[in-house]
Amino acid sequence: MTEQQKYLFDLQGYIVLKDVVPLNIVEACNRVLDRFENMPPEEFPAPLVLGTPKTEKELYISNILESDPAFIPLIDIPEVLSIIEGVTGGEYRLNHTYTIYRWKDGYTPMHMHATPIISKCQYHCRNGQMISTLTKAVFPMIDCHVEDGSFAAIPGAHKSNFPRPWGEHPDENPVLTPIPANAGDAIIFTEALTHGSVMNTSGRRRRTVYFCYSIGYMPDWGGQGLVFSDRVMESLNAAQQEIIRLK
Repeated sequence: MTEQQKYLFDLQGYIVLKDVVPLNIVEACNRVLDRFENMPPEEFPAPLVLGTPKTEKELYISNILESDPAFIPLIDIPEVLSIIEGVTGGEYRLNHTYTIYRWKDGYTPMHMHATPIISKCQYHCRNGQMISTLTKAVFPMIDCHVEDGSFAAIPGAHKSNFPRPWGEHPDENPVLTPIPANAGDAIIFTEALTHGSVMNTSGRRRRTVYFCYSIGYMPDWGGQGLVFSDRVMESLNAAQQEIIRLK
C-alpha cells in the first residue's frame, strides 16, 4: 500500500483501483451470474441464499463464491490484498461474499457510520496505523455509471463524531458522493463508512460482486447463513485457504 493510498483511504474511507481484475475473469463471472439472474431463488444451489427478498428492482445473493470456481481468482488479487493488509491492522480473512443485481429505480439505502459505534465494523487510525475491522472490495461486473445506480458514500463519515442527520434514501443525503467504476476496477472501502448507492435512473442493469475481508478473528458475518463449505475450501490452493481461515 503506497503512502498516497494510505492518505486517501484514511481521508475518504475508500479508494478506487483501476483495471485490477483481468477481463477474462470478469467474463467468466458474468457467465455464472447470467444463470442466476432469472433462476427462481428456491432453485439456487446450497449454500447460496437471498440476502434480501428478490424484487423487480434488486436481486441480492449471498455466498456467491460457492456458486462456481470462476469467482476463486477474486479472493487474492494482489492489488486488493495490498490495501486489505494495509488497513486491517493485523491478520485478516475473507469473511463473506455476495452479489447484487440492480435494475431501474433500485438503490441501496444509506447505512453505517462512525457514530454510534457498531462493534463489527469500526475504523481507527493511531500513530500511522489504520484498523478497519471489516473492509469490502466492490467488483463491478458491468461498467457502472452514476445514472446506473453506482456505489456511493459520504467521504470521511467513517471518522465522524456526530450522528448522521439525514435519512436512508440517497436523495436525502446532500453530501453523498457517487463513485462510478468499470468492469475490472475495484472499490475498496471500510464498512464503517456511510455507504449505499444512488438510484438507477438509466434502466440499464447493474451487476456487482462483493468480497468482504474482516480482521482475522472475526467469525462469519451472522444472520444469513454465510459459510464456506468444505467443498469450496478443497477447491482452493493453500494460500487462498489461509485467507479464509479464522486466525
